[in-house]
Amino acid sequence: MKIAYLHRITFDESEARFLKEAVEMGIELAPIKYRKLRLVDGKISFNEIDLADFDGWYFRSVGSELEWSKLLQLYARKHGIPVVDEYLMTEGPLRRFKSIMTWQLLEAGVNYPKSAYVETINDLKKELTRWEFPAIVKLSQGGRHGMGTFWIREMEDVEKLVHVLEGRREKAKEKGEKQVPLRGFLIQEYIRNDGDYRVMTVGYKCIGGFKRQVKEEKLILNKSQGNSIAVKDLPVDVVEIAERAARVLGVEVAGTDIIRDTESGKVYIVEVNEAPQFKVFEKRTKVNAAKAILKYCVNK
Repeated sequence: MKIAYLHRITFDESEARFLKEAVEMGIELAPIKYRKLRLVDGKISFNEIDLADFDGWYFRSVGSELEWSKLLQLYARKHGIPVVDEYLMTEGPLRRFKSIMTWQLLEAGVNYPKSAYVETINDLKKELTRWEFPAIVKLSQGGRHGMGTFWIREMEDVEKLVHVLEGRREKAKEKGEKQVPLRGFLIQEYIRNDGDYRVMTVGYKCIGGFKRQVKEEKLILNKSQGNSIAVKDLPVDVVEIAERAARVLGVEVAGTDIIRDTESGKVYIVEVNEAPQFKVFEKRTKVNAAKAILKYCVNK
């Protein structure tokens, strides 16, 4: 079995875990960065190896690689190559935009916070005059480790949000890195909760999960008030909504964040993350995530 492991950024720990498990399972796993690919005479290759010669492809991450993602999608269809994740054969990387995820989940009737998508800072300020505070504002393009999620308690917090983003843009400019655009905001109602569940699904089936403590109530809503805890038996409704959301979005390998409203008791999807990191997941659950993902790829 020969699988192409397509990725954009090397996370040494995750890649090492996959390579270790692949050796033990007798799988030839080839890590390939998009920008090492070539398209010549209708053939996509890596180090002179035709990608059509692989038994299947696992897209570990896509991010901003819109062009290569589309080319690979077309090539997979032409040669009938099995691909994980399925969303890449439809919406592609555009699914990572929170506005699009929001649309798909709400259209499917999955419990998801009341939301609105606006384009500019001025639009954001105008729309927030119709909302109750506190409210959540997210960058539609996302942000790693919650850095794109903001807790807005009053209108003045929007100016603080702008200041933070402009500071990040300036640092990125100095380093010659891509600057996050100051546009595209998703507004969500704030649902009071006692922390969130992180549930991992592979092939739309839950393989385990753990619970994180409630977030610190500050502008950047990215830090919990304590360490995450193991959950031996996840609540049935938490498992069901995680599996349903992943299937609706076509994310075969997903790390889904779920909260429970402390007033109504209902569970809501907060985020469905493709290609989730699993270091903490494996530590808390004792589940071998890398092996589960590779086994699913082989079976597909």
